[in-house]
Amino acid sequence: MYKIHRRNHDFQIAYFLAGSCHTPDGAYAMLQGLKEERVAALNEYDVSLLRIKRKKIKAKNLMLGTEIDKLKAQEIELSLEQNIKTSKVLFEAAKDELKFIEKCIKIVNPLRKYKHLPDSEAYEQGQKEEWKYELIRRAENSILTTGMIPTDHYATMRLHPSFKTEIMPRIDEVVELVKKGNDNDIYKILEPQFNITKLLNL
Repeated sequence: MYKIHRRNHDFQIAYFLAGSCHTPDGAYAMLQGLKEERVAALNEYDVSLLRIKRKKIKAKNLMLGTEIDKLKAQEIELSLEQNIKTSKVLFEAAKDELKFIEKCIKIVNPLRKYKHLPDSEAYEQGQKEEWKYELIRRAENSILTTGMIPTDHYATMRLHPSFKTEIMPRIDEVVELVKKGNDNDIYKILEPQFNITKLLNL
Protein backbone atom coordinates (compact mmCIF):
# COMPACT_ATOMS: atom_id res chain seq x y z
CA MET A 1 0.00 0.00 0.00
CA TYR A 2 1.18 3.53 -0.69
CA LYS A 3 3.10 5.53 1.93
CA ILE A 4 3.38 9.13 0.74
CA HIS A 5 6.25 10.86 2.58
CA ARG A 6 5.62 8.80 5.75
CA ARG A 7 6.88 5.52 7.10
CA ASN A 8 3.31 4.68 8.12
CA HIS A 9 0.03 6.58 7.85
CA ASP A 10 -2.34 6.90 10.83
CA PHE A 11 -4.62 4.20 9.43
CA GLN A 12 -1.74 1.72 9.11
CA ILE A 13 -0.52 2.47 12.62
CA ALA A 14 -3.97 2.13 14.18
CA TYR A 15 -5.25 -0.93 12.32
CA PHE A 16 -2.25 -2.97 11.20
CA LEU A 17 0.59 -2.15 13.62
CA ALA A 18 -0.67 -1.18 17.07
CA GLY A 19 -4.00 -2.69 16.02
CA SER A 20 -2.40 -6.08 15.52
CA CYS A 21 -1.41 -6.22 19.19
CA HIS A 22 -3.58 -8.10 21.68
CA THR A 23 -2.83 -6.20 24.89
CA PRO A 24 -2.20 -2.58 25.89
CA ASP A 25 1.35 -3.57 26.86
CA GLY A 26 1.95 -5.10 23.45
CA ALA A 27 0.58 -2.02 21.69
CA TYR A 28 2.70 0.24 23.90
CA ALA A 29 5.85 -1.69 23.00
CA MET A 30 4.98 -1.54 19.30
CA LEU A 31 4.26 2.20 19.48
CA GLN A 32 7.45 2.95 21.41
CA GLY A 33 9.43 1.25 18.66
CA LEU A 34 7.67 3.36 16.04
CA LYS A 35 8.26 6.47 18.12
CA GLU A 36 11.99 5.83 18.47
CA GLU A 37 12.32 5.39 14.70
CA ARG A 38 10.47 8.64 13.97
CA VAL A 39 12.46 10.59 16.58
CA ALA A 40 15.65 9.30 14.94
CA ALA A 41 14.35 10.49 11.57
CA LEU A 42 13.67 13.96 12.98
CA ASN A 43 17.13 14.10 14.54
CA GLU A 44 18.63 13.10 11.20
CA TYR A 45 16.98 16.18 9.67
CA ASP A 46 19.15 18.42 11.85
CA VAL A 47 22.22 16.49 10.71
CA SER A 48 21.17 16.87 7.07
CA LEU A 49 20.90 20.65 7.50
CA LEU A 50 24.51 20.78 8.66
CA ARG A 51 25.51 18.56 5.74
CA ILE A 52 23.74 20.92 3.33
CA LYS A 53 25.43 23.93 4.92
CA ARG A 54 28.84 22.31 4.42
CA LYS A 55 28.11 21.53 0.78
CA LYS A 56 26.95 25.10 0.18
CA ILE A 57 30.31 26.37 1.43
CA LYS A 58 32.01 23.90 -0.90
CA ALA A 59 29.92 25.16 -3.83
CA LYS A 60 30.73 28.77 -2.96
CA ASN A 61 34.45 28.00 -3.01
CA LEU A 62 34.11 26.22 -6.36
CA MET A 63 32.60 29.36 -7.85
CA LEU A 64 36.04 30.95 -7.49
CA GLY A 65 37.68 28.29 -9.67
CA THR A 66 37.65 27.29 -13.31
CA GLU A 67 34.61 27.21 -15.59
CA ILE A 68 34.22 23.51 -14.87
CA ASP A 69 34.38 24.23 -11.13
CA LYS A 70 31.65 26.85 -11.52
CA LEU A 71 29.41 24.40 -13.37
CA LYS A 72 30.04 21.87 -10.64
CA ALA A 73 29.08 24.49 -8.06
CA GLN A 74 25.82 25.21 -9.89
CA GLU A 75 25.08 21.49 -10.02
CA ILE A 76 25.65 21.17 -6.27
CA GLU A 77 23.46 24.17 -5.49
CA LEU A 78 20.56 22.92 -7.63
CA SER A 79 20.82 19.50 -6.02
CA LEU A 80 20.86 21.05 -2.55
CA GLU A 81 17.77 23.13 -3.30
CA GLN A 82 15.88 19.97 -4.24
CA ASN A 83 17.22 18.16 -1.17
CA ILE A 84 16.05 21.00 1.07
CA LYS A 85 12.53 20.87 -0.36
CA THR A 86 12.31 17.09 -0.06
CA SER A 87 13.81 17.04 3.43
CA LYS A 88 11.36 19.68 4.64
CA VAL A 89 8.38 17.68 3.36
CA LEU A 90 9.68 14.49 5.00
CA PHE A 91 10.42 16.36 8.22
CA GLU A 92 6.86 17.68 8.49
CA ALA A 93 5.44 14.23 7.65
CA ALA A 94 7.60 12.64 10.36
CA LYS A 95 6.36 15.22 12.87
CA ASP A 96 2.74 14.44 11.98
CA GLU A 97 3.39 10.71 12.27
CA LEU A 98 5.09 11.14 15.63
CA LYS A 99 2.16 13.23 16.86
CA PHE A 100 -0.28 10.41 16.10
CA ILE A 101 2.01 7.78 17.63
CA GLU A 102 2.26 9.81 20.84
CA LYS A 103 -1.54 10.18 20.87
CA CYS A 104 -1.85 6.39 20.72
CA ILE A 105 0.72 5.94 23.50
CA LYS A 106 -1.17 8.35 25.71
CA ILE A 107 -4.34 6.30 25.22
CA VAL A 108 -2.87 2.85 25.86
CA ASN A 109 -0.43 3.69 28.64
CA PRO A 110 -3.01 3.94 31.48
CA LEU A 111 -4.38 0.51 30.49
CA ARG A 112 -1.05 -1.31 30.76
CA LYS A 113 -0.57 -4.10 33.28
CA TYR A 114 3.18 -3.52 33.58
CA LYS A 115 3.40 0.27 33.43
CA HIS A 116 4.96 0.27 36.91
CA LEU A 117 8.07 -1.39 35.47
CA PRO A 118 10.88 0.13 33.40
CA ASP A 119 10.10 -0.28 29.70
CA SER A 120 12.70 -2.99 29.08
CA GLU A 121 11.28 -5.13 31.91
CA ALA A 122 7.68 -4.39 30.92
CA TYR A 123 8.40 -5.57 27.36
CA GLU A 124 9.64 -8.89 28.72
CA GLN A 125 6.74 -9.35 31.14
CA GLY A 126 4.18 -8.70 28.40
CA GLN A 127 5.53 -11.38 26.05
CA LYS A 128 3.68 -14.34 27.57
CA GLU A 129 0.21 -12.84 27.29
CA GLU A 130 0.81 -11.20 23.92
CA TRP A 131 2.07 -14.49 22.45
CA LYS A 132 -0.84 -16.40 23.97
CA TYR A 133 -3.39 -14.27 22.17
CA GLU A 134 -1.34 -14.22 18.97
CA LEU A 135 -1.20 -18.02 18.87
CA ILE A 136 -4.92 -18.18 19.52
CA ARG A 137 -5.66 -15.70 16.74
CA ARG A 138 -3.57 -17.64 14.24
CA ALA A 139 -5.33 -20.86 15.23
CA GLU A 140 -8.75 -19.19 14.91
CA ASN A 141 -7.85 -17.94 11.44
CA SER A 142 -6.78 -21.42 10.40
CA ILE A 143 -9.95 -23.03 11.74
CA LEU A 144 -12.19 -20.47 10.03
CA THR A 145 -10.43 -20.69 6.67
CA THR A 146 -9.25 -24.28 6.32
CA GLY A 147 -11.02 -26.06 9.17
CA MET A 148 -7.76 -27.26 10.67
CA ILE A 149 -4.62 -26.00 12.43
CA PRO A 150 -1.32 -26.61 10.58
CA THR A 151 1.02 -29.06 12.31
CA ASP A 152 3.84 -26.53 12.72
CA HIS A 153 1.54 -24.00 14.35
CA TYR A 154 0.11 -26.66 16.67
CA ALA A 155 3.67 -27.56 17.66
CA THR A 156 4.40 -23.91 18.45
CA MET A 157 1.27 -23.56 20.55
CA ARG A 158 2.23 -26.60 22.62
CA LEU A 159 5.42 -24.83 23.69
CA HIS A 160 3.49 -22.00 25.32
CA PRO A 161 3.00 -22.43 29.10
CA SER A 162 -0.71 -21.57 28.78
CA PHE A 163 -1.38 -24.21 26.12
CA LYS A 164 -3.45 -26.59 28.29
CA THR A 165 -5.10 -24.02 30.53
CA GLU A 166 -6.09 -21.27 28.07
CA ILE A 167 -5.05 -21.84 24.45
CA MET A 168 -6.53 -25.29 23.88
CA PRO A 169 -9.83 -24.58 25.69
CA ARG A 170 -10.26 -21.48 23.54
CA ILE A 171 -9.61 -23.48 20.36
CA ASP A 172 -12.11 -26.15 21.43
CA GLU A 173 -14.68 -23.40 21.98
CA VAL A 174 -14.13 -21.97 18.49
CA VAL A 175 -14.31 -25.44 16.90
CA GLU A 176 -17.65 -26.09 18.60
CA LEU A 177 -19.05 -22.75 17.43
CA VAL A 178 -17.96 -23.45 13.86
CA LYS A 179 -19.70 -26.84 14.01
CA LYS A 180 -22.92 -25.15 15.11
CA GLY A 181 -22.58 -22.70 12.22
CA ASN A 182 -23.92 -19.65 14.07
CA ASP A 183 -22.06 -16.72 12.54
CA ASN A 184 -23.25 -14.24 15.18
CA ASP A 185 -21.78 -16.35 18.00
CA ILE A 186 -18.55 -16.79 16.05
CA TYR A 187 -18.16 -13.06 15.42
CA LYS A 188 -18.88 -12.34 19.07
CA ILE A 189 -16.22 -14.72 20.36
CA LEU A 190 -13.68 -13.47 17.82
CA GLU A 191 -13.84 -9.92 19.18
CA PRO A 192 -10.25 -9.00 20.12
CA GLN A 193 -9.21 -8.78 23.76
CA PHE A 194 -7.91 -5.28 23.13
CA ASN A 195 -8.93 -2.94 20.32
CA ILE A 196 -7.02 0.32 20.01
CA THR A 197 -9.15 1.52 17.09
CA LYS A 198 -12.18 1.72 19.37
CA LEU A 199 -10.20 3.75 21.88
CA LEU A 200 -9.23 6.11 19.06
CA ASN A 201 -12.85 6.30 17.87
CA LEU A 202 -11.87 5.17 14.38
